[in-house]
Amino acid sequence: MTEYLNPAGLPYPEYGMNPGTATRDWVFAGGMAFDFETMARRADAVTVAAETRLCLEEIDEILHAAGATRRDIVKMTCYLSDDSFRPEFWTAYKEFFGDGPYPSRVTYSVGIAGGCRVELDAIAVRPRAQAG
Repeated sequence: MTEYLNPAGLPYPEYGMNPGTATRDWVFAGGMAFDFETMARRADAVTVAAETRLCLEEIDEILHAAGATRRDIVKMTCYLSDDSFRPEFWTAYKEFFGDGPYPSRVTYSVGIAGGCRVELDAIAVRPRAQAG
């Protein structure tokens, strides 16, 4: 059974998407510091580090809704709107995971909607006790 996860109740479905999905074995979670009212980057995403933390917090909420944690993440795909943001992104990313272990990760420089500078996509292994 597939679960569609939107723990913050944001209007993602109005735009044909959900920030998270869970199956028996996997959790797929996206994170973006996007304000649906203004259709732009959230006002509290002042720095790249702050924006990265907001994205990771959204992923954390989705994982929690599926009974998983950041330690269950096995793969991260990271998108930055400019490669010069990489050092600031790395610092916030490492803070999120602490001393590790760190999931496999790829980082791309791409265009991101709404003037956002960071968008994240996580894949986690769902703990068996939580799988539906």
